[in-house]
Amino acid sequence: MQTAPASLLFRDFRQSDLPMLAQAMGDTRVTRFYGLETHHTDANAIACEQLGWYHQLLGDGEGWWQAICVGANGTDAIGGLGVYDRDDDGDSAELGYWLLPGHWGRGIMKTALRQWLPGAFRRLALHSVVAYVEPGNAASSRLLSQTGFTLEGLLRDCTKREGRYVSLQRYSLLAGELEA
Repeated sequence: MQTAPASLLFRDFRQSDLPMLAQAMGDTRVTRFYGLETHHTDANAIACEQLGWYHQLLGDGEGWWQAICVGANGTDAIGGLGVYDRDDDGDSAELGYWLLPGHWGRGIMKTALRQWLPGAFRRLALHSVVAYVEPGNAASSRLLSQTGFTLEGLLRDCTKREGRYVSLQRYSLLAGELEA
């Protein structure tokens, strides 16, 4: 098993990322737990929609998504992570992330979260970040626990996905709990 690079690079998503976004959004292994809400079925259309959403969040100050990059110049995007739906009352936002399957199991997302989250907290002046995970997504539950998130509890049948109700585990990380 290969291990994650010691340091990853992050940059805002750009038009040239559309083929990689289409690859990710067209792969049910990636989108199974992503909570993707779209009426599109074509991966390219979904990729365009996602890119537009990432840019809109940034422009509105409601969130911030960046590409996770590897390679000498950070040109090879392999995933994304971001915070969105900023709540001004609680200075909180939701966390989302995804990675192309060819890079799973190497600790990349754990490294990415540890490196990227402090900047997201600062940029959006956040007090907390929350993540919602379907109970069947053991890999995300492990990831969040390993990166300092606390499991707050289970929200039973709280949302619909693909015409069925699903429960979600709620995890949170407070600004004071960020690892040095």
